[in-house]
Amino acid sequence: MARPVKYDLIKILDDAMELFWEKGFENVSIVDLILHTGINRSTMYFLFSDKEALFKEALHHYYAKRASMMIGILQTNTGKKGVELFLGKFIFREEFRACLFSICMGKGDFMREEVFDVPKKFFLDLRQQLEKNLMDASANGEFNGNAKAIALTIVTIVHGFSIHGKYNHQKEDGELIIQTILALLK
Repeated sequence: MARPVKYDLIKILDDAMELFWEKGFENVSIVDLILHTGINRSTMYFLFSDKEALFKEALHHYYAKRASMMIGILQTNTGKKGVELFLGKFIFREEFRACLFSICMGKGDFMREEVFDVPKKFFLDLRQQLEKNLMDASANGEFNGNAKAIALTIVTIVHGFSIHGKYNHQKEDGELIIQTILALLK
């Protein structure tokens, strides 16, 4: 009788997420995934059925592990303060890692709609939470602009910031961008 295969699903998803984050979906081969995750081909296909299904699970893992924390900042800090703290997390530096969702969406790394739905849901949730924070800020007299328009603008800038930060590591430039966004919150 064959021994049951032992694997740590979280570690596999961490490793796959890192590889997709570094190289992008199109540039990752099955062999890369096998070498990087330490699982064999049959286990990979048993767990995920194909590379795209593993990619989708890695995106869900990224959402749960990283992206949801960004929305959590807004949820636990109401009004303008939450938006300020959220934007404060965006800092250009040498080891800057762009948002996996923004990178993938920019490259068109989605073949099936259900894979695209993972980052799409994040950016929708982010926009809605930003809008809620801005409406709360408006009710508190901290903000008098159009909450939806500013929320959409921030989400759009976050996409661009993520891509721009891959090649611009000047902390001062990032701070200037964030200060400009914060000026919109008057």
